[in-house]
Amino acid sequence: MKKSEAINLAKAKLPDRRFQHSCRVADTAVQMAKIFGANEKKCFLAGMLHDYAKYDDLKGMQKIVKKFHLAPEYLQFKSEILHGPIAAHIMKTEHGVTDADVLYAMENHTSGRSNMTLVEKIVFVADYIEPRREIPGVKGIRKVVFGEKNLDKAVFLITKANLLHLISKDRMIFSKTFECYNYYSNIKE
Repeated sequence: MKKSEAINLAKAKLPDRRFQHSCRVADTAVQMAKIFGANEKKCFLAGMLHDYAKYDDLKGMQKIVKKFHLAPEYLQFKSEILHGPIAAHIMKTEHGVTDADVLYAMENHTSGRSNMTLVEKIVFVADYIEPRREIPGVKGIRKVVFGEKNLDKAVFLITKANLLHLISKDRMIFSKTFECYNYYSNIKE
């Protein structure tokens, strides 16, 4: 898929505020790709399309999970988790995206997972640190990425923050998020 096609798909489907976020994630991902030696085009595409299904109907997403035998655990969660795997599925089945790095990055951009690919880690982090995000602790994570140049530590810190947030709200936690935390807690240094 060409960059222009990804931009047009995102722009046509997403509200302007979410489209602008996707543009910033894609740009941040490219910036990070240059630092960490990743494929810039893959990072751009995954960053631009990561939220493609963000506003899709929940029942429709659940039907896709069932029809295409995606992980049954997805059915326990709402759009916050589902939109990534559904976006990846739509890009693969309807738009011919076959690159595993791009699809994994889209699928796991909210939950993370253990042993992520370089593109996955970059999009996971870029989504969290894009310039307009003002999440508590984000400035420190930007320093870890752009100052320390430690991507694994950034993944760990984001996952830890996400877990603490979910626990503070008494929310269910997706198994991949625990796996991500455990995996990156051992290699963050």
